Amino acid sequence: MIRIRCTIALALALALLLPASAMAGAVREYQLQYEPTGDTAGALMIVSALVNPQTPLPVTITVPVPKGATLLWAGEVLGGAPADDPVRTTTVEQVGDMDVYTLTVEQSYTAQLEIQLPAPLASGSTMKSSVVWTNPGEDVLVTSSVILEAGATEVKTTPELSGTVQTNDAGAMLHPLAGVQLASGDSYEIAVEWKRAGSGAATGGSSPVLPILIGLLVAAIVVLVVAIARERTRARRAGGTDAVSPPPEETAADEPASDEPASEDTASDDFFTWS
Repeated sequence: MIRIRCTIALALALALLLPASAMAGAVREYQLQYEPTGDTAGALMIVSALVNPQTPLPVTITVPVPKGATLLWAGEVLGGAPADDPVRTTTVEQVGDMDVYTLTVEQSYTAQLEIQLPAPLASGSTMKSSVVWTNPGEDVLVTSSVILEAGATEVKTTPELSGTVQTNDAGAMLHPLAGVQLASGDSYEIAVEWKRAGSGAATGGSSPVLPILIGLLVAAIVVLVVAIARERTRARRAGGTDAVSPPPEETAADEPASDEPASEDTASDDFFTWS
């Protein structure tokens, strides 16, 4: 009787341990797709958890993401239209420097989280961005890719490229990176640097020719305004000889400077406006 009770107790203990063990080993690979300029408010990352196809469904799994990331969507990927992918309820707990989300997959062997991360850093036309993903669970394969905006050049990545760069219709480029079998507690860093298209002139300083051209233009306007003012003054003086007016010498001595040139200068300032 005692042996039977011990056997029942042992069976219950194993039954309690089995779900945790199955959950820990259910994910065979995490795929990280990082897009530094994916959103106006910051970078985007898609973390896909590939469940071992030998695992019976439904199964509860965990998907770690960097601590503090904003969760945008969580669910299963069925392989058809994204609108048909079911949303799944998640719970989250912090483990070290990671937020670990737990969810249950019921229809497919691919779970997915979409998160928002800080925006990349810009220095002139050079852009830099990085993210660190730490494995809080058992050893697992981690692979990744980086999506860069159209026109990106002089691209440098860590890890290094592991395949051919692919470009979509919008010009965005997907760079596949080398994966690694990541031990528990180890980290995998994605770092990328590139030059943004069309920003060199705006961020690298203005051309020295531009100030020279502006100076010549301003000088030409001043000369034109002075010439116009002199011609109007001469015309007024010439017209004044036929009317009753002070002697010429008094006119020359007492006539105040005309305000007309000032109004011409104001008009020219309105036309040539710099913002």
